[in-house]
Parts: sequence; C-alpha cells; structure tokens
Amino acid sequence: MASICRTPKRLLSLARFSTLSAPFPTFLAAKSAVESEPNPEKLADIFHDQSSNFARFRRHRPLYELSCCRLTRSGRLDLVERLIDHQKTLPHPRTEGFWIRLIMLYSASGMVEHALRTFYQMVEDRVQLTEKSICAILTVYLDNNLIDDLHSTFTTMLSEIDVSPGTKSYNLVLKAFCRQKDMESARKLLHKMENPDIGSYNVLLEAYLKNGDRVGFDEILKEIKNKGLEHDCSTYNHRILRFCKNKESVRAKKLLDEMAVKGVKPNSASYNMIIFGFSKVGDFESAQKVLERMLADGYVAPCSISYIILFQHMVKEGEFDSALNMCKEIIRRKWVPPFEAMEGLVKGLVEMSEVEAAKEVVEKMKKRLKGNAADSWKTHEAALPL
Repeated sequence: MASICRTPKRLLSLARFSTLSAPFPTFLAAKSAVESEPNPEKLADIFHDQSSNFARFRRHRPLYELSCCRLTRSGRLDLVERLIDHQKTLPHPRTEGFWIRLIMLYSASGMVEHALRTFYQMVEDRVQLTEKSICAILTVYLDNNLIDDLHSTFTTMLSEIDVSPGTKSYNLVLKAFCRQKDMESARKLLHKMENPDIGSYNVLLEAYLKNGDRVGFDEILKEIKNKGLEHDCSTYNHRILRFCKNKESVRAKKLLDEMAVKGVKPNSASYNMIIFGFSKVGDFESAQKVLERMLADGYVAPCSISYIILFQHMVKEGEFDSALNMCKEIIRRKWVPPFEAMEGLVKGLVEMSEVEAAKEVVEKMKKRLKGNAADSWKTHEAALPL
C-alpha cells in the first residue's frame, strides 16, 4: 500500500491515459465533450481516447488548438506533451504537414524545445521537406519572441537540411529585424532578396508605421512603385492607417475608391480604421457613410466593432441622441455595447431629461446579457441615476 502512495505523479497520469473513458457514439458527441469539459485531466483523457477512435477527430484542427490552449492556461504542459506525442502513434499520414501541425501546437503552448525536437524527429523520419518547414521553425521563434535564436537557427538550419529558403522564409527574417527595430538590417536584406513580393514590402511599411517614421514609410512606398508591384489589401491598410493617424481620413477614404478601381477587396480593418479616423475628430456623418458603404459593398460581414467605435465616440462627444440610435442598432443585431459607454449614455440621457429612453435601452440590453456579463453589469447599474 505504501508503495502505491509513493508512485510518482507522472506515472499516475500516464496510467490515466491507458484507461479508456466511456466511448462516444459519434464524432460530434466526442467533440462536444472535449469542448465542455472544464477539468484538465478529464479533458486530456477524453481527447486521448477519442483521437484514437475517430479519424474525423484527428482531422479537426480547431479542436486540437482549443484543447492545447486550455491545458496551457491550466498550467498542464505535461498533458499538452502527452496529447501531442500520442498523435505520433496514431495512423496519420506522416507527411510534412502532419509534423508541422504538431510543431505549431507546441509553439502555441510556449514549448519551444518540444517544437524543435519534433522538427528533428521529422528530419529523422526522412520526410520530404520544403520551405514550409523552414517557415514553421522561424515562426516558432518569432511567435515566442526569441529573435536572436531565430537569426542563428536560420543560418545553421540551412546547413542541416537540403532546402533553400524562398521569399516566405526571408519575409519572416524581415519581421524579426523589424521586431528588433533594426530597420537598417531589414532594408539590406530586402535589397539582397532575389524575389521580394508585396508582402516583403508590407513588413517594412508596418514597422515604419509603428515606429512613426514617415520618411522610411514613404521611401518604401516609392520602392514599391519603382518595382511595379501592385498593392494588396495590407498595403492599402497601412496607407489608410497612416492617413487616419495624421487626421487625414478624407484621403484615407479616397483609397477605398482606388481599391475598387484596382480590384482589391477591402477587409473589415480597411473600413474600421476610416470609421475610427472620422469618429475621433467628431465627424460622425462621414463615419456613418463609411459604415453604410461597408454594408453596401458586401465584401465583409457586418461586425460589432464598426458600430461600437461610433457608439463610444458619440458618447464621448456628448452626441447622446445619435449614440442612443447606434446603441439600439447594436442591441438589435444581438451584440452587447461596452458597459462604460453604456453608463455614459445613460447619464447623458438623464441629464437631458430622457429618463424613460435611458430605462428602455438598459432593459433591452439586459436581455442580451448572460452569465458573468449579467453579474458584471449589476455593478455598473448600481451607479446609474435611474
């Protein structure tokens, strides 16, 4: 009996993995069980067993990402390791994509050494490697902010595997230099690259924008023009943000017209940055026109942030009638307005003697609240002059 009590925790945990949990009749039932299980040990048990039982389970990447993320947040990196290592024993096709998937799961959990070990297991497995493998390892270092290691590994790795780096690999190295704010090295590498693409230049545009270096930003734009490269959505977004930061939202809005002419589809950020730019200077009419254009263009689905940006700034500027209408639209679309802005709206309406309107919108919002959000709102509601 005493010997059982002295059994190491690691062995007990391994034993749990060898005991199958109750089988689930379908993949969806197994998926639901994993998604709803709050206990890390039980989650790991279910995942371990059902990944063995269902091929569809093994192909469902979001479930792997969710499970590893939850185990990482619980501090159970030991369970992350066992879950991922278990996948190597299952009947997956042991392709480059399979190994990279495991590498990135380890990376997302901050387990860099495990990610590197898995990479070398792939090499030992004599898998046909491509540039994707180089990009995977560089991404591991980049995502975990190990920039010096990225630079040194990039050099040594190329001597160990028979794969030549391409534009995608060099773009990651560019990001590393920009993360270090070493723009001189980034520019030198850019000019050494055989085939830099628009993504290469976008990396530098983003960095110069973050650094507030307008001269460097404009120099890269000039290089893009001289190279004859076509802008993509990211290029336009960097230019839009640059104009909005300078309170030149009208010029930013004109870029939407240029994108339409060039056949470049804007994304939600394209519209939201301009909505924010106009809202920040109190030009709500122009901001709403951009919102209306976004809905009319149909390139992106309506998202809550577009409406919330307007709502928050309307409250901040004391435009309570407009803010009330925007708040009602947010609720109508089954979203929840931010509590602080909601509190400001109610106080503003009360000061305008619109108490009933304030009460009505509060009641409508409360119907959308569930769980912790409902409890959190009670704290704000207690301070309201209703």
